[in-house]
Amino acid sequence: MLKACKIRLYPNKEQKQIIASQIGGSRYIFNRMLALKIYTYKKFGKNISKYDLIKRATKLRKRDKTSWLKDIDSQVLQQSISNMDSAYKNFFRRVKQGGAVGFPKFKSKHHSRQSFQYPQRVKLNENKNKIYLPKVGWVKCKGFRKDFIGKIKTVTISLEAYQYHASLLIDDGIENKSINHNNQIVGLDVGVKLVVADSNGNKIEALKLERELTKLRKRAKQLSRKKKGSNNRFKAKQKLAKINLKIANKRKDFLHKLSTKYSENQAIVVEDLKIKNMSKSAKGTTETPGKNVKAKSGLNRVITQQSWGMFFEMLEYKLKRNGGELIKVNPKFTSQTCPKCGYISKENRLSQSKFVCQKCNYSNNADIVGALNILDRGIHGNNACDKIAS
Repeated sequence: MLKACKIRLYPNKEQKQIIASQIGGSRYIFNRMLALKIYTYKKFGKNISKYDLIKRATKLRKRDKTSWLKDIDSQVLQQSISNMDSAYKNFFRRVKQGGAVGFPKFKSKHHSRQSFQYPQRVKLNENKNKIYLPKVGWVKCKGFRKDFIGKIKTVTISLEAYQYHASLLIDDGIENKSINHNNQIVGLDVGVKLVVADSNGNKIEALKLERELTKLRKRAKQLSRKKKGSNNRFKAKQKLAKINLKIANKRKDFLHKLSTKYSENQAIVVEDLKIKNMSKSAKGTTETPGKNVKAKSGLNRVITQQSWGMFFEMLEYKLKRNGGELIKVNPKFTSQTCPKCGYISKENRLSQSKFVCQKCNYSNNADIVGALNILDRGIHGNNACDKIAS
């Protein structure tokens, strides 16, 4: 079974320079080969195979103008071409499904996260406090669990917030893991006020990040006042990046723990939300210019902070790993339908948190009601949302 592990790297000054050159070479070959594929397709309607591109990369290493590519590990370049080719194929697959617009994007050196990948030849020492990276050498590392053993498949080296990390994909050699679930089906309703409300009546509040977000706003304001190109601006940028990374890590840790807890069930039912559409920008009206925009931007910020998409992805792979299943249902009227009598009306939901059925007087928390309806649709189908009661 494949497992993933992310560790912190502590390269010395010379190793940092080598890692930077590996990142730059990987990005250069990705962009150059992508441009070549796009040009060939637009000009001649043909596709260049991955293997032909790898041969071209080998020729580039022999040219005078691009001889600096010899300093880049050959397998790093090949893996970059392979990743680009996969992105290109996925683009055409989405085009056929009617969901993609535009070719894959070029990599930018100004992106907050830079990375490259080793497909093999990476190894650890016995104490698991050093990792060997081709061309770079032995690098000090921290965060590798001693019980996390297996064959290393691929390793992604990343630079984010001026910190170096290695993400390892490992095959532990165990084919069948013992299934750990309680044979229950649970409906989950994700929301704005609550991260999750489930059909068992549990309510999970959002992670409290007010202190970090206040500090983030302060650092962003300080950065805006620094002179471009100055050392003080560079230091302010470092501090801002570290806070952003800290917030992202806290949120990811919270979602990992939450998804691990729910993945112990036989099945989880969630709404099939179109999160990108939900977070699209809004336009103000002539009567209240900017009012709708301000309200929508606030909602978009909350939706982004809750990270519903990441939570669903974690749930799905952890359920599969445990022998469970993630079921997605139609989200229409889940918060307006009475789970007792089935009556559907906007008036049923009196407020953000209060639900009272106008027909049978059933009352409960609105998010719990949504979770109950989601569970019902997961078991019996989506018939409940076919018609709206008049």
